[in-house]
Amino acid sequence: MKKLIVISAALLIALASCSQAVQEVSDTTSAPAGTDADETGSETESRYKADYLPEADYGGYQFKIVAYDEYPADQQEETGNLISDAIYRRNRLVEEQFGINISETRYPYAQYSDVYGLLKKSALAQSDEYDLYTVVFPNAYSGIIEKVIPPASTLPIIDMSQPWYYRQINDGMEINGITLAAYTAFDKSPGGQLIIFNKRISDDLHLESPYSLVDGGTWTYDKFYSMGRSAVQDINGDGMMNEEDRFAFIAPIDDITDIAYYGSGLKLVRFGSGEPEVSQDERLYTMFTEMYDFMTQGNILTLPLTADALTEALRLFKAGHSLFQKAKTSMLTQLGDMEDDYGIVTYPKISESQESYYNGIDGSLIALPSAAASDLERTCVIKEALAVESMNIYYPAYYEISLKNRYVRDEDSIRMLEIITQANTYDVGAALDYTAIRGPWMNCLEKGKNDFASAVAKNLPKAQKVIDKLLLNIEEIKAGIG
Repeated sequence: MKKLIVISAALLIALASCSQAVQEVSDTTSAPAGTDADETGSETESRYKADYLPEADYGGYQFKIVAYDEYPADQQEETGNLISDAIYRRNRLVEEQFGINISETRYPYAQYSDVYGLLKKSALAQSDEYDLYTVVFPNAYSGIIEKVIPPASTLPIIDMSQPWYYRQINDGMEINGITLAAYTAFDKSPGGQLIIFNKRISDDLHLESPYSLVDGGTWTYDKFYSMGRSAVQDINGDGMMNEEDRFAFIAPIDDITDIAYYGSGLKLVRFGSGEPEVSQDERLYTMFTEMYDFMTQGNILTLPLTADALTEALRLFKAGHSLFQKAKTSMLTQLGDMEDDYGIVTYPKISESQESYYNGIDGSLIALPSAAASDLERTCVIKEALAVESMNIYYPAYYEISLKNRYVRDEDSIRMLEIITQANTYDVGAALDYTAIRGPWMNCLEKGKNDFASAVAKNLPKAQKVIDKLLLNIEEIKAGIG
C-alpha cells in the first residue's frame, strides 16, 4: 500500500512539468500504522525542494493565518488522524526551517465574507494583523481591484512554473500580462469536481467501464449522455418520475450548467490573445443544446437551488437513484457508508480528439497576503515553503486516508483522482460576475428555453460592462507596477 501512495504523489506532480528546482533525495519511510513493515519496506521517495528560497531565520516570528473550521491550515498537536498529522508535520518542518511559529485563527466557512472584510479593514488601516487570509476567489478578485490584495504578478520570490503550482488553473488567471492569483498545493487538496458512478447500476446495465473510457481517451459527453439515458427507470411503476425513481444524475440548475460545458475546457469569457471577450463559440451553443435536450427528455432530476442541494443529491445517489452524480472530492466522506460500490472519474471530453480532460476546482479558497504586509517577501517565502511541503507530506497522506477510510474504494479511483487533480480548471470570467456572465446560459436551462445564442447576445451589454471594468482595473494595476 505504501508503494501505491508514493507513486501516486509522484504522478500528481504532473500538475506542472518538473523543473530543476525539484531534487530527489534519499528518504527512508516507515510503514504507516496498521500495515506490515514487510509490505512496504524502505523506499526512496521523491522530495521536492525550492532551491531559490533564502536560508533565512526569522527569529521566532509569529506567522498568523486566517482559515476555517472545515478547512484548517494548522494543527497544534498530532492526534493519530493522518490528514491532521500531516498538516502538523508540514507546519512544524517549515517552522524549524525558517525560525517561525505558525498560529491560526479559524472561522466557520459560512463566514468567508467576514474573512475578506477582516483583510480589507486591516489593509486599509495598514495594521498587518495577519500574514495570510484564506478567501474565496471572487473576494480575492475584489481585493485585487480594490488594491487591498497584491496580484500574484507583483509578489516577490515565488516561481509559478514550479510543480507545487496549479498551472492549468493559474494560466486562466493571467489577463493582459497580469496574473491575478496563483493557486498552490498549500491552497488546495488533491482532487476537484468530479463525476461519481454507481458500479452496481453500471454492471446491471452491462455498460462500458468509465475507467476504461477515460484511459482510452473515449470518455466523451456522447458516452456520458448515452449511458445516462440507459439508466433512467420508473422504479415504482407509477408512471411519474420523481425522487423514488432512477435518473442519469440529480442536481440543482447551477451544477447542471457547469456540467454542460466544463469538461470541454471552454470558457464563457475568453482570455486569449487580445482583449477578453464573451465567448460565442458555436461549440458552447452545441454543448448547452445537448444538455437542454438531455434535461427536457426527463433524464435529470432537477433539485431546487438551495445551500444543501448538492448534499441532497448525494443522499439520493447513495440510495441508488442515479447512475452518475456530480460531486467534489471534499464531499466523498459523505459516501463512506454507501452500500453500493462507486467509482470516480473526471468530467467527459467534448470529443475524442480533445487532448486533455478538464473539470472544475473543489472550491476557490486561496490564502493571500494583504497589501499592508510589513514584510511581503517573508510572507511569500513561508507560503512557498508550505506549498512545497504540502506536496511532500500532505498530499501522500491525503491519498492514504482516502483509501483507508474508503472515500475512494479501489486503485482505479486513486488513479482517477490524480487525473482529476491535473484536470482542474477555473472559468475566471464567469466568477467575475455570475449573473452577468453565466446568467443567460443558466436561465435558459432553468426556464426550458433553447435559445442560448439570443440570450447571450441580448445580455452582451451587461457582460461587456464587467469586462470593461476588468480591463480598466488591469491597466491601473500595470500603472501601479510601473
